[in-house]
Amino acid sequence: MKFPLFIFTLIIFSTTQAQNATSIFHVGDIAPQFMGMDQTGKNINSEDILKENKILLVFYRGNWCPHCKKHLSSLQEHLNEFKSKGVFVVVVTPETVEKTIETAEKFKTDFSIVHDPNNKIMTDFNVVFEVNQENVPNYYKIVAERVKENNGNNNVLPVPATFLINTNGKIIYMQYDPDYINRSDFDEILSLL
Repeated sequence: MKFPLFIFTLIIFSTTQAQNATSIFHVGDIAPQFMGMDQTGKNINSEDILKENKILLVFYRGNWCPHCKKHLSSLQEHLNEFKSKGVFVVVVTPETVEKTIETAEKFKTDFSIVHDPNNKIMTDFNVVFEVNQENVPNYYKIVAERVKENNGNNNVLPVPATFLINTNGKIIYMQYDPDYINRSDFDEILSLL
């Protein structure tokens, strides 16, 4: 009886650490609630934010990633448009708190960057995966070095995904692609608002 439970637990754990090809979420689903602290020390609570604003939730790998740099720069360029449409922008990363501050300074960001302790937000949105040769076949050694340098002992990354959540907590737009090159298009998201 204990052996099958052990095997089941092992299977569940291993699948949660693999990079999933598709998201478990769809447009119209209720998004998980999340909380965290941003780079300025501000408490971010999705339940409170959604009382007055929609949320654009963006997951990024780190400020070492060239595709993330480009994506975050584009997000900052579009930030005022999002604000004018009642959208609160939150980006989530496994980077350390110090690295979130560095990222904010580097990109002169006015949006909240949340360090995800214990990978809770990434896990709840099903974007977290372990950095290993199987999950990161291209440039594994370089990526593993960057992850260790920027995440401390946290050997995970998120699938670069984006969720737009309305004030009812429903996902009204999402982009999820395990190909780290593909990112959400902020002009496309703005056209939906």
